[in-house]
Amino acid sequence: MNINTVRFGEIEIAEEKILHFEGGLPGFDNCFRFTIISSEETEPFLWLQSLEEPDVALAVVNPFRLFPDYAPVVNETDLEKLGSPADEDILALTVAVIPVKYEHMTTNLISPILINLKSNQARQIIMENSDYQVKQPIFDEVQRLLIEADETEGGGTDAGSDT
Repeated sequence: MNINTVRFGEIEIAEEKILHFEGGLPGFDNCFRFTIISSEETEPFLWLQSLEEPDVALAVVNPFRLFPDYAPVVNETDLEKLGSPADEDILALTVAVIPVKYEHMTTNLISPILINLKSNQARQIIMENSDYQVKQPIFDEVQRLLIEADETEGGGTDAGSDT
């Protein structure tokens, strides 16, 4: 299936890569189908691209890469709505906000997006009674990941100097 997007132009999406948000994504109630787009230029961020609205592409990030101790508590009702997947069949992403002053970037740790990797059912949950923040600063953690990636790739002192 080919879709037109504002950010990425026309792209081809395989049927098995389409995520289904029953009831839509909060704030985007007319968007029920999405896909995840990755881009080396925007690592560690991914893009949750709507298939219904070409201009809707949300920056998302794997919160466990930024915060290895992140431990969202998901209630049974939310898991049932995803088809009761095993833990290893769930991908969690959080929505990131990257303002013009990118040093102030944040992610929403209290409302992760959960994806059942076997059925492609997805939903954003809201954890209650959580100590996590809606606007968790992530600049330092992103910088750490970029430095680690540069070192892993064998980058020298000039590699990644424009970031």
